[in-house]
Amino acid sequence: MKRRTTVVLGVAVVLSLAAVYGVNRLAAGGEVTEVGVDEALDRYREQTATTSLMPAESAPTSASDATTAAASSVPAALAALPAPGVYQYATSGFDRIDALTGAQHDYPAITTMTVTPEGCGVRVRWDVAVERWDTWDWCLDGAAIRQNGWVGYHEFFDSPGRNDYLCDGDPRPLDALARTTWTMVCRMGDHTTSTFRGEVIERTSLMVAGIATPVLHVRYEVEVVGESTGHQTVEGWYRIADGLPVREQLAISTTQDTVIGATRFDEQYTIDLLTPSPTS
Repeated sequence: MKRRTTVVLGVAVVLSLAAVYGVNRLAAGGEVTEVGVDEALDRYREQTATTSLMPAESAPTSASDATTAAASSVPAALAALPAPGVYQYATSGFDRIDALTGAQHDYPAITTMTVTPEGCGVRVRWDVAVERWDTWDWCLDGAAIRQNGWVGYHEFFDSPGRNDYLCDGDPRPLDALARTTWTMVCRMGDHTTSTFRGEVIERTSLMVAGIATPVLHVRYEVEVVGESTGHQTVEGWYRIADGLPVREQLAISTTQDTVIGATRFDEQYTIDLLTPSPTS
């Protein structure tokens, strides 16, 4: 799953920008520079041209994971990660902060997810804009996907906000019975901890490019504690064949104490897969 992102704001940098550039610069704090499909493809081809496509190593399966796999209709021997390449998504949503003059990114109508081989599996990168992107590192763990880490990036007022997390806990099943649950914890050093509690809602199917696609409908409730505090919900419909998001809906609200008082961050989005096969 995705996911997702807790923003730690570079408020000191934002205040410096206010002093140097003034209110006009702050008013443009939510600038959105789109990353087109062609640009995503160029970057993918450049990366894969110098990457050896070695078979991914599967992470070891724990006893608790074996229980999850037993409830799945996907044999571990047939489990797969998403094929490398660039996928396109219909997108709506925004992220925003209320610091200083406030700023908001309105997301473009089309965004991309790029899958590249990485480590024991793949790295999935969601490009919303130059100022907003995520990556997730996935490995197969039996008939489930283990997320080892993620990076969330939000840039406001030309101030980069990159958050690197390491994750552990239970993997997300590719397929499982309703009410199957699991927990994953992602930590950004000793700054912020996000605890993801996942539950299978149902097995169902969604139409993608006119094709009925079997998906696992999953809900995450996420508690965020540390320098940022708040709550996040994720509704995800993930392709049973490989765990790729077919539809995802996210809402998050966090606050952080800063030198100018409590600062609030909000994000909401919906993405729907447009291209069942990647372009490479």
